[in-house]
Amino acid sequence: MKAGSGIGSRRFFKAYRGGRVVAVWKGAVPSKQEQREQKRKATLRVAARIFNKKGYHNTSLDEIAEELGVTKAASYYYVSGKDELLYECIKLTHECGRRARMAVEAHQGSALERLRILYGQFIVNLINEQGAYSTSGDILALPEEQRDELLEARRLFDRYSRQLLADAVAEGSLREVDVRLTSNFVLGAINWILRWHSDEESRTPELIAESFLDLIFNGIASR
Repeated sequence: MKAGSGIGSRRFFKAYRGGRVVAVWKGAVPSKQEQREQKRKATLRVAARIFNKKGYHNTSLDEIAEELGVTKAASYYYVSGKDELLYECIKLTHECGRRARMAVEAHQGSALERLRILYGQFIVNLINEQGAYSTSGDILALPEEQRDELLEARRLFDRYSRQLLADAVAEGSLREVDVRLTSNFVLGAINWILRWHSDEESRTPELIAESFLDLIFNGIASR
């Protein structure tokens, strides 16, 4: 068979390995490692959706496996247990926050503009990645090392949010507010999106973010 002919078109080639002919698919077919990663991500997404709907303590690994269409034993190939699922889901949520901070760092505008980027990008990232909403009780249920890591990531993002709020107050683009309460209010509202958002939502993540930013910075009272 000539290269580029028959079953594999341009992506199928013959190669010799260990004295035998093997097929090299040139990325047309995911590798075993890529397939495993895809299945692991699918497991996290399903787990996060059920955690967000029912809560961590009310969710069993059997439910997650059933939703995936695999046996409970098969699910252990991708995660060691429900604790690891929760840890990975919450870590994904904090990664969304980290990426939002990176977007802010790339912007040289006013503190108010940077706040809008931080909160808006965080919302879009959360919806796209489908992380897990978590309570303090959920995090405290994890092993100490994982718990400390996640709590520190949460504190880091909150400190960053507070500093930008303080900067916006100082520059006069926000009225005098208690930055601790304001940050808790905003981040709590954003995290709660994971509780109510579903795949049936008709609005795009960007439209939801714009609506939230309008409520955060303009309120709901008529002027």
